[in-house]
Amino acid sequence: MCGVIGYVGLGANPDFFFNGLKRLEYRGYDSAGIAMLTSDGTISVERAEGKLANLQSKLARLPAKATVGIGHTRWATHGRPTENNAHPHRSGDIVLLHNGIIENYRPLKEALMAKGYTFTSETDTEVAAHLLNAEYSALPASLPAFEKMQKAIYKTVAQLKGAFAFGILCTKTPDVLYAVRLGSPMVIGEGEGEYYMASGITALVEHTRRVMFLEDHEVAFLRSSGLTLTDFQGAPVKRDFQKVEWSVSMMEKGGYRHFMLKEIHEQPQAIAQTLQGRLEREAGRVNIVDYGAAALPLKSIDRLQIIACGTSFYSGLLAKFFIEKFARIPVEVDLASEYRYRVSTVTKNTLAVAVSQSGETMDTLQAIKFARSSGAFTLGVLNVPGSSIAVACHAESLIHAGPEIGVASTKAFSAQVTNLMMLGLALAQERETMKPNEIGQVIEELVKIPAFVEQCLGLSDAIEKLANKYHSERSILFIGRGPQWAVALEGALKLKELSYIHAEAYAAGELKHGPIALIDEDLTVVCLAPRDEYYEKTISNIEEIKARGGKILAVGTEGDKDLMALADDFIGVPPTSSIVSPFATTVPLHLLAYWIAVRKGTDVDQPRNLAKSVTVE
Repeated sequence: MCGVIGYVGLGANPDFFFNGLKRLEYRGYDSAGIAMLTSDGTISVERAEGKLANLQSKLARLPAKATVGIGHTRWATHGRPTENNAHPHRSGDIVLLHNGIIENYRPLKEALMAKGYTFTSETDTEVAAHLLNAEYSALPASLPAFEKMQKAIYKTVAQLKGAFAFGILCTKTPDVLYAVRLGSPMVIGEGEGEYYMASGITALVEHTRRVMFLEDHEVAFLRSSGLTLTDFQGAPVKRDFQKVEWSVSMMEKGGYRHFMLKEIHEQPQAIAQTLQGRLEREAGRVNIVDYGAAALPLKSIDRLQIIACGTSFYSGLLAKFFIEKFARIPVEVDLASEYRYRVSTVTKNTLAVAVSQSGETMDTLQAIKFARSSGAFTLGVLNVPGSSIAVACHAESLIHAGPEIGVASTKAFSAQVTNLMMLGLALAQERETMKPNEIGQVIEELVKIPAFVEQCLGLSDAIEKLANKYHSERSILFIGRGPQWAVALEGALKLKELSYIHAEAYAAGELKHGPIALIDEDLTVVCLAPRDEYYEKTISNIEEIKARGGKILAVGTEGDKDLMALADDFIGVPPTSSIVSPFATTVPLHLLAYWIAVRKGTDVDQPRNLAKSVTVE
């Protein structure tokens, strides 16, 4: 959630930290701050409530150049979004910022107040700053400052419960940047004579492609001359840097009005990149090694549990229909936030699949750890290499969608569904529930998806005009059957996220079991009805809506005169196979949510109250 940037080296100016925070503002935030430490031990801290523009007006108060510094965008958990609650927080010689939640901050705060510490914020983070200062001050003055900081950090983290990633400065060690991680993401970047710290790769690729992901219970001590890595007990840790392929150009709007619109239009490329190198078309096979599942006993898997949140959850629901069809095994799709609070039903042949764009979603991370501890084999379907969920799983399969900056996920959704369909084929292949020629037929459909999605993107102008009609709606229902039900859920979520219009999605057959009571002449229902095996049943549901005066915005197969006759408005997608169809109908719903939000004037790329990567439970 929070964005973190840090630097140690020959020198950086305030704009460096500010621009790094701008790279991270897609994560969602409500206040921001920067601290810079000069070589003589002078520290300057500037903070501001609200958007980064409010902080930008204060950059002139910071030193023109400093060898060490940290910056932070805050997504409020403890305390209101005010300047006092913004990070970094200072306590004596210590300046600290934090991404995460400290669960036991109340008793720690009471103990610190009893020692005479005064609190100026409502945050749990100020507790960590004061606690670290207390531990540092309690050590003998004869100890070198760096050694004191090491010991104080180890003593401090031993007392904290929860999830945290800290960036820390100490005025007594003006050449050192400290990075601490437990539960919340932290990545280190390596340059020439300088090191970087951030909560996400996007803040670093402008400066370096060489990165290292801190793991839980680790502390990095960064100097311009090198890096020292230890665990929380002080034992040395060895890990190499890796090269990431993301580039700065991937994170620019490229002429599009918003990142989200760009990412909607990048879906064909994202799907193609997810498929690339993993399908052996002539042989009718999925390349298990290139897919990332070679370490898993796919042949013996007899049950699948897909664990995810939000859009990733809906990608799992959509893929479930195909995985069960291909592999002939039961597939459960679980909300990660609920999964680990139930009795585990994992068996020795269960494969638990964590689906997360960032690979840092805290609910999903904790759920997949629970699944693994219960005896499941685990796979992460992720977009960010080396992330926390990747480390927690037996195997990792990347979707290769490239950086996704818009808070509302679009291209990652399509790429996740593509990836999970390949998993279904891989299971079918290893379990021999499909013949090579049958797998080959599905593969031929998969490789067609990017071209069909490209066609559907051509509907953007027509959908923009429809947005002028529907932007003032107070509530919209979405319905679909089979895989289209999952698409309906995704469409409703996007509309809620972007436009703040109340939206709900139902399996079309469930209308008569309650939701039909909502239907009147003021309600619009988005009906997904391509000509598939569910078509006739869905048409019956649309007739029920029309009979009660409901307004119908239909998404169906182009040229469908029967559906057009029922609908108040119609969006036609190309006729496709059942495998391609959900991708084709997803695009119009993404575009509808986007253009309605634009018409309403909401913040499309950074919707209110939302964060791109939810790194707290």
